[in-house]
Amino acid sequence: MNVTTILNETITGVKGAQFAGIVGTDGLGVAMVYHPAAAELDLDIELAELELAELASRATAAAARIGAGFVRDLVIETDVLLMLAIQIMPGYYGVLGVLSEMANVGKARFALQAMVERLRTEL
Repeated sequence: MNVTTILNETITGVKGAQFAGIVGTDGLGVAMVYHPAAAELDLDIELAELELAELASRATAAAARIGAGFVRDLVIETDVLLMLAIQIMPGYYGVLGVLSEMANVGKARFALQAMVERLRTEL
């Protein structure tokens, strides 16, 4: 199974999911897929990929400076989106963006964790 299939299956399995992907702490996106309805939002979803990579990078650097170890998870909740990131391996995170009004944090986190496990096997 390929990475794109795993990402697409995650989006279709999570109510309100707008995007799923892999970002690196080097600031670059590795892979990202978008729900067709994401284009209707007044959001720059493609920019979200770069910004999530940047946030993961900064959080990782801050944790290292503090001596707190690796950043395993990130949760960012805004008025519009719940954005979750879970470490796949050092330097790479699986990400999932869900509309806040439809978000169930527990279910979204569970779906993302399942996606990350599948990606670890694939990668």
